[in-house]
Amino acid sequence: MVYSIPQPYEELGFRKPYVTIGLVIANVVVYAITSLDYGFLQISESWTQWGAFVPSLLSRPEHWYRLFTSMFLHGNLFHIFFNTIFLYGFGKHVESVLGSWRYLTLYLLSGLLAEVFHTAFLPIEGAFSAHVPALGASGAISGVLGAYLLLFPGTRLHMCVFYFFIPLCFTTRASVFLTFWFATQILQGYLGESLGVAVFAHAGGFVGGLALLPLLLPRERVEMLRIHTRLRSFFGIFPVRPGLSTGAKAVLAALLLAVIAGAAYCAATAPEARNVVKVLTVSVGYGGVEESESIIVLLDGGRLSISPIASSGVRVVVNRLNALGLIYSSPSAGKTLSISLSESAKVQGIPVRVTLEAELSYDEWGLLSSGRGSMDTDVLQCTYYRCVVGGREAYSFATSTESVSLGFQGIPVVELSLLSALLCIAAIAAVARAEDFEVFPA
Repeated sequence: MVYSIPQPYEELGFRKPYVTIGLVIANVVVYAITSLDYGFLQISESWTQWGAFVPSLLSRPEHWYRLFTSMFLHGNLFHIFFNTIFLYGFGKHVESVLGSWRYLTLYLLSGLLAEVFHTAFLPIEGAFSAHVPALGASGAISGVLGAYLLLFPGTRLHMCVFYFFIPLCFTTRASVFLTFWFATQILQGYLGESLGVAVFAHAGGFVGGLALLPLLLPRERVEMLRIHTRLRSFFGIFPVRPGLSTGAKAVLAALLLAVIAGAAYCAATAPEARNVVKVLTVSVGYGGVEESESIIVLLDGGRLSISPIASSGVRVVVNRLNALGLIYSSPSAGKTLSISLSESAKVQGIPVRVTLEAELSYDEWGLLSSGRGSMDTDVLQCTYYRCVVGGREAYSFATSTESVSLGFQGIPVVELSLLSALLCIAAIAAVARAEDFEVFPA
């Protein structure tokens, strides 16, 4: 976890960052409202389902509002805290140069472009991502970071890296930190190590900030700040700060070319995708508790994957059905089965007893389509180190299909991949003439 804050500048202080402050307040207020049910620790599921961005819903105009609402929703307390810290720390300087309305335009467009990249790179991120809600201001803030890199490449950042809650602090240049950060987003995306974070959305917002700044930058304001800087430097008050070197430009161009290559790959492979993604609504009752959750089931080349499940009762039922081969059963394609069994199945490598009475229907691919039944089974109690059988519980359950898609049908992956590539080309052009945008040129 990294915390960084740019060095303040008196030259920018006479223009108050009202939009940055307003955005911080708006994000905090929205988080307070949407996390109230969980004691302000995390957003409630109902708000996530209502307002988060889901790429598979792009084909339905009634859900386009999510492109905007998702920018103001945050998953938990750490998410909102670090996003607002970065937004204020970097945003106030960028706003002081651009002015309020240009800055707000950069912020919102960068957020939209982050969602463009997130959708365009679905073939790399994985089919699950098309149906998983994405939220947060990170994409828009990444656009602010991209603009900051062009405006203030030589400024110093005071950084703290938290290692097991122990802060390790040091100072580095903005160009070094922001280029490194951009590289990590791309690398994590290609290695599939994003741990549920939409890293290509971060990269897309950053590219958007680079590409949009030349269109939004008020040249008169920059020239005024440069004159002010030269006067102070002449009297030895303000030190010269070197901008983007040729080597730094080459590294950024190489990273942007890597993103273009990924966009080309996504555009080429998306039409050929034949994986099946099904969203199942599973409702479970046990011990006086009623739970319901939407789970995502992915069938790719005969291999079944199931999204993480938050509800404990839903997780138990789905894990048992999967262990018994009843979530995906190729021989059962197109059939409805009446099942009565009592046998042992392995869950997380541990044998558990399962007694099941159910009627289950399967689609043409052999994926569970709908059904209901009752289950009596051993329940596992798990610690960080191991799981053991901790008792037995009776469950009733019902499941139905919420949606099903083949490949990326209905999602404009190809078109958005091409748009992403064009934006990267515009960003390369901006980086090539970065000295035109630097507020404090060498």
